[in-house]
Amino acid sequence: MSESNPHAFFEADWLSLREPADHQARAMPLTDAAAEWLARQAASRRRIVDLGAGRGSNMRYLAPRLPGPQHWRLIDHDCALLETVQASAHSLTDAHGAPVAIETQALDLTGDGLETALAGAHLVTAAALFDLVTRAWIVRLAQACAAHGAAVLFVLSIDGHIDFAPASTDDAFITGLLGAHQHRDKSFGEALGAHAPAVLQQAFEHEGYRATLAKSAWNIDATRADLGAALIDGWRRAACEQAPEASARIDAWAAARMQSLQAGELSITVGHQDLFATPSP
Repeated sequence: MSESNPHAFFEADWLSLREPADHQARAMPLTDAAAEWLARQAASRRRIVDLGAGRGSNMRYLAPRLPGPQHWRLIDHDCALLETVQASAHSLTDAHGAPVAIETQALDLTGDGLETALAGAHLVTAAALFDLVTRAWIVRLAQACAAHGAAVLFVLSIDGHIDFAPASTDDAFITGLLGAHQHRDKSFGEALGAHAPAVLQQAFEHEGYRATLAKSAWNIDATRADLGAALIDGWRRAACEQAPEASARIDAWAAARMQSLQAGELSITVGHQDLFATPSP
């Protein structure tokens, strides 16, 4: 992630690194429920809006599992990432093997265009977005989705559970610093961090939706050492930003955990939750 821009930009390499773990972690029953809901919509084309779409990973997972015909609108503020989607998604098909239609839209989600961007959507989806936003923004999103009668499938929201096996004495110290860091402003305002899944459920239920949460944890060991190493280093940097006076202690923790991971002696579970919600009939 770039620190030089006021918005949360994510490097394409990081997004590529996490994609296999993201796809494996997904709560399949919620994907199936979204597919069944879309199949019941009386429309010549299923319109799906993906918020914070990045490189299109969420679409690559969902499109082959959802009924068609499909029209995707991918929204992100990073034009460079959206360009990679157009270049790589030409062969993407729906669950029936038919090509999907794709449009991209560069949009600052903190601005005034959110409600208009959702116009015509049958399903609104997003992945790994909501720990970055505020409660007020989620309330606004829930109201906009309700106004359009759109179902939602929001996946891979962190829930604060990070477990190391075996545990070390400084794991709790580091994860406590990380949890505090996750509430820093990520361009929307004070970020929700691990509170995101509960806030999403509450906001949509307040709008009359039936909402279901399901776990979608990452399970990382030596077979995903590259992803684990990137996480440990990212956590180290975040913890040092939160408590610079403890940098030596944090660096020592990270070095020991990195060594254990690469030696095949460490596994890490990173908790996420998925949410599927449908509007009242």
